[in-house]
Amino acid sequence: MVTPRDIQAIDTSGLRGVADRATKIADTIIRASNEMHTTVHDSLSWDGAAARAAGDKADREQAQIRAVATAYDDLAGACAGAARDIEYPVAEIKTILNIYAVAPVAVADNWVVSGIDDWDSEAGIQLARLAGLVTTLQTADARWGAAIAAANDELSGLAPSSALRFANTRIKQDRSTDARANPDRIRTSAAAFQQAFGHPPASPTDWATAEVLNPKSYNPDYQGVSPEIRVVRIKPVPGQGVVRVGQYIEQRDVTNPKVDPLHPDRLAERERGDNRTADPNFDPEHNRVTTYVDYENGIVVMRQNPSVVQNGDGTPGRVEVAAPEGKVWQNPDGAVRVQYDAVNPFAPGVAKDHSLLSSHTVTVNGDLVFTPSANGVEVNGTRTDYPSLEAYQDRPGFPPRTVAIDPAAVGDSFGPGMNLPFHHDVGRQGGNIFQQFNEPDGWNPEYDVRVPGGQKPSAPFGQVNNPPMVPQPPAPEGTA
Repeated sequence: MVTPRDIQAIDTSGLRGVADRATKIADTIIRASNEMHTTVHDSLSWDGAAARAAGDKADREQAQIRAVATAYDDLAGACAGAARDIEYPVAEIKTILNIYAVAPVAVADNWVVSGIDDWDSEAGIQLARLAGLVTTLQTADARWGAAIAAANDELSGLAPSSALRFANTRIKQDRSTDARANPDRIRTSAAAFQQAFGHPPASPTDWATAEVLNPKSYNPDYQGVSPEIRVVRIKPVPGQGVVRVGQYIEQRDVTNPKVDPLHPDRLAERERGDNRTADPNFDPEHNRVTTYVDYENGIVVMRQNPSVVQNGDGTPGRVEVAAPEGKVWQNPDGAVRVQYDAVNPFAPGVAKDHSLLSSHTVTVNGDLVFTPSANGVEVNGTRTDYPSLEAYQDRPGFPPRTVAIDPAAVGDSFGPGMNLPFHHDVGRQGGNIFQQFNEPDGWNPEYDVRVPGGQKPSAPFGQVNNPPMVPQPPAPEGTA
């Protein structure tokens, strides 16, 4: 059994590191196999028995190498899943031990707690949670430990040393070229920020917002198609920095169902995902939808990146982009409500038809409230079950802070069809948080009944060069 001392030594960042490296290796192996296959079949002008033999060998090796890539993907998925499911119980146990397990209270190696006089006190209530948290941790550890072991066994039987050497060489080359350090990208980001605010970016918050405002695409898969960026201005809340929200597809490619009565023969196609796990330093380009709430500069940015259809041979195909829609509220306490709707540009028109599912569209949509406080921003609301979501806050003078990690409900290639039609609550308050953005209840003298107040004024997302300002309701009486 894991002991309190064992818990204090657990660091889940190593699991995420393995997941990221395994994903990069899988990508590199796929690229290598495609290059080899293309060279043999398309780039060499030869025929006859030797050409057929070489082609057959290239086909076999491509299949073998892709099996290795799949094994690395399995390892990445297992490590990412372990990190996701272990992080919460470990963090909670550490917090309880550090705050409440102080003399005369003691927690033994078998998790028996002694020294508590009042189990109804805050300390008693929190210490009583330990047994359940430890059980949750051990269940997750057993589940994902088996998956990691199976993936490692699969790799040991599949991965040829030559493929791994080649992959490692390519990974080193890739790491030497950071796409975000591209001089043109840096200049364009700075220019976009200066156009929006009248001065160049000077702080880390400025540069974060400059990057999400960059009107160009640098991901080769996007083939030069630019993102669609919409913004709204809000009242600044100094000291809260910027909250960065990414909604991304974890898989390399997924099946996107086509409910198109005009083309019943095309029921589905493969589309490129973002091929990553949660990353506190995520690139705004590596999401389907990116949202930044910049409290220092007073702006909310909604960015939708291009969508890419995958060709039958695994290469990027058609590229299109759609503009995100939505509106924003802000309360006197600085709380910002962001209601958004982003449709896949390849989806048929019925995807945005409310009559299809009566209450909502088959798009990436949600309604999230960001509430600042002395301890940082909290996020509550509702959103679609797909794709995965992560949110981080960068505050002046504080280390980066994880605000939310909310994986897709179904994390496989059929996720879009199985997840998008459904919603779930986010945060402790979920959809109950919206009440504060409604006007107070009124009274109808004609019928002598109380009537609910409507929504407070909001502002729609607008163009970067002419952003609307969120209406500011008056502060309650007696406040500054």
